[in-house]
Amino acid sequence: MLSKEPTEVYHSDHSVSAVAFCLANRNNVPVLDRPDGSKVVLLKNGYGGVSLAFSIYPEGEGSRIEYRRQFGTIGGQWKKCVGLEPWKDDF
Repeated sequence: MLSKEPTEVYHSDHSVSAVAFCLANRNNVPVLDRPDGSKVVLLKNGYGGVSLAFSIYPEGEGSRIEYRRQFGTIGGQWKKCVGLEPWKDDF
């Protein structure tokens, strides 16, 4: 799934670590560290299949988030982490 083109690309003023932590914490999933300094967060559906994938890369003082949607619907908690909804440090 990570090899397919991103569904959307978002830009955040928050660091790679902060965005990855937000995504992981809000969705109770681990963060995968990549050798190039990026991080990956995979959100799975109730059947164990990956529904959404986030690749987070350093960009200036913030980050670039590549969002990939495979199938199905899943909660919207991730939207706060990528900047589609106001950021809150309540995670």
